[in-house]
Amino acid sequence: MGFTRLASNAAATLSHTFYVDETATDPTGTPTYAIVDANGTAVSSGNATVVGGSSGRITAPLAAQSSLRRLTVTWTATVGGGSVTEVDYVEIVGGFYFTLAQGRASDTSLSDASKYPTADLALKRLEVETECETICDRSFVPRYDRVVLDGAGTSTLLLAHSDPVRSVADVRVVRSVTMAPAMDETFVAFTAAELAALTVTDDGRLIRTDGNVFTEARANVVVEFEYGLDRPPADLVQASLTRLRTRLNLNKTGIPDRTTSFTVTDGATYRLDMPGAYKTGLPEVDAIYGRYSRRTTGTNGGAVPASRTLSYSPQRYSLFHGGR
Repeated sequence: MGFTRLASNAAATLSHTFYVDETATDPTGTPTYAIVDANGTAVSSGNATVVGGSSGRITAPLAAQSSLRRLTVTWTATVGGGSVTEVDYVEIVGGFYFTLAQGRASDTSLSDASKYPTADLALKRLEVETECETICDRSFVPRYDRVVLDGAGTSTLLLAHSDPVRSVADVRVVRSVTMAPAMDETFVAFTAAELAALTVTDDGRLIRTDGNVFTEARANVVVEFEYGLDRPPADLVQASLTRLRTRLNLNKTGIPDRTTSFTVTDGATYRLDMPGAYKTGLPEVDAIYGRYSRRTTGTNGGAVPASRTLSYSPQRYSLFHGGR
């Protein structure tokens, strides 16, 4: 199972490698691929191309995607004498924190493409972006999400993020809402007028302003939305490039993994800052990430609390209404 990010409006060639145990193994016959979006709607399908040379790799074209979305790619082939089905995931995003060319040019040590292949740079850029977004609890480029929520019988829903350690911030547009009387009944899409009557507050509440409500039921509201800033701040780009270099060289340092301090030959002792759930352990990087983070301070900081007044009155939709 693989995961990658691709820029919107740019065609790409997807690839997948089959293994038998640890050995890359070419498929026999004609492998196929099928791509669907987050709603299960077909995007494309067909016969995949076998690269050959005992690489185990097959490829498939992906036309330029004009909208942000998440795609699931299902590969089916005969490998090692048996039918195999494997899945990859692709996210179409509105940009990257830096280009691969910027990443390679950020340090002369990365100029050796045989030591630092382009594929490695792309993988580590994905790791850096994902880590930064988790630490800061926000995205610095436009992204897409799809969530299934419970209707509460009121005009308000609290948007959730599909990643359980993230909250929703910087919503750009609500693309679609579908709702059913219950989760096992027919879902009906909001009309253009109903979508236009939605508003999203800074603390992630989705509100219907047309007097209608979200029907009360379990898992009966599906919301697709785009979120994130237009682009990352310049200092955060530099911090992410610093983090890229450390991610690329994690296994090349001479310091043992569990070291908290070390002493050099002249007798000086250096204490290392340690990574945490929401910090990298690199003081310069963490200081810059902290400027833009929505989390509370500290290694295990949680999401910034919403500044919303709680209602303690015993009415149907108060905090303690006692209903279901």
